Amino acid sequence: MFRPRITTQVRLVRASAPAAAALAGALVLTACSNSGSEEKNYTVPKSLCGVPSDRELLDPFLPGGDSITVKSSSLNGGTKQCDVMIDGDVAVREIQTWWSDGESTATVAKGYDKTDDGQLTDDGQYLYAGTGGVGRTAASCKSAKHPDQDLYGVIQIFTPDREDSDAMKDLIISYAKALENSSSCR
Repeated sequence: MFRPRITTQVRLVRASAPAAAALAGALVLTACSNSGSEEKNYTVPKSLCGVPSDRELLDPFLPGGDSITVKSSSLNGGTKQCDVMIDGDVAVREIQTWWSDGESTATVAKGYDKTDDGQLTDDGQYLYAGTGGVGRTAASCKSAKHPDQDLYGVIQIFTPDREDSDAMKDLIISYAKALENSSSCR
C-alpha cells in the first residue's frame, strides 16, 4: 500500500513560513505608512451651505484627506441637506427639517440614521449619540413657509471610527443655534 510522504507537506509549510512572515511584515509597514493619511490638507469653510459652522467642533468627525467639497440639496417639504465630502466621500451630513409643532426631539430622531441609543438633554431640546444628533431650534424660529412647524437640525457622521457622543452634543447644540440665526428662521 502506498502512503504519501509527510515530509513533503512539512517542507511546504516550512517553505511558506518565511513568505507568511514577509507578508505580515508588509502589512504592518502598510498600516504604519497609512497613519499619515489622517493629515488634513484642506480647510473647513466658515459656513456650510449658508449656515455658520464651528470648525473646532466639526474637526473630530472629519477624516484626513486632500480636499473638501460641500454639496447642498433641497429635499421635499422644505428639508435641506448639506453633505461635507472629503476626497469625494460623505463624511458629515447636516440636515434642516421642518416638523409639526409639538413633535418631540426623540420622535424626530427616529426618522434619521445615526441617532440610535441617543441621549436627550434635560430640557428635551437636543438628542445626541456618538455618530449623530438632533436639535430643535428655539420656539421663536418661525418661517412664513412653515407657520405651524418647528425647525430641527440633524447631523449624521459617516466617517468610520469617529464616534464621540460628548463632541456630538456640543456640535448639535452649536448647529441648532446657528440655524436659529440663519435665513431659515425668517
